[in-house]
Amino acid sequence: MLPYNSVMTTQEHDDALADRFRSAYWRVVRDLDSLRLQQWEQSQVTLPQLRVLFQVRRSPGITTGQLARCIGITVSTTSGLVTKLVGAGLIARGSSQNDRRQIPLELTEAGQSLAGELADFTRPFVDSLTDDLGSELEAVTAALETLAEAATKVRGRQT
Repeated sequence: MLPYNSVMTTQEHDDALADRFRSAYWRVVRDLDSLRLQQWEQSQVTLPQLRVLFQVRRSPGITTGQLARCIGITVSTTSGLVTKLVGAGLIARGSSQNDRRQIPLELTEAGQSLAGELADFTRPFVDSLTDDLGSELEAVTAALETLAEAATKVRGRQT
């Protein structure tokens, strides 16, 4: 902590701001994800399986190779997760008339139901947040959009 009468240098200011960002980021992640993680634990599906489930929901017809690239894990690991989800009746493998090696994945009715239940569980919480933010909602939304874009860029550089 700096003495009351000292002036912060630009670097000290940037470091303090970065510390504030990290603290706020992890607090938001912890507070917002705790509700979602609690619901996921009750679904009897592992977090990696849920990542697959939600990516297939976002991209119906995605192949295992495409899925592996999207979620950043190996094709063999992805294939194992898909096999477990197929066995659980949550994902169905389709067929491609152009290329037998490219098998499109789709959620089954049970998979759609589970993904919908999980999303619906958090919706009231998020709706309450939007209400509580009131006039700050636009600024917070813009900041989150900026954060999401930056995270996408950073992830792109890491792969």
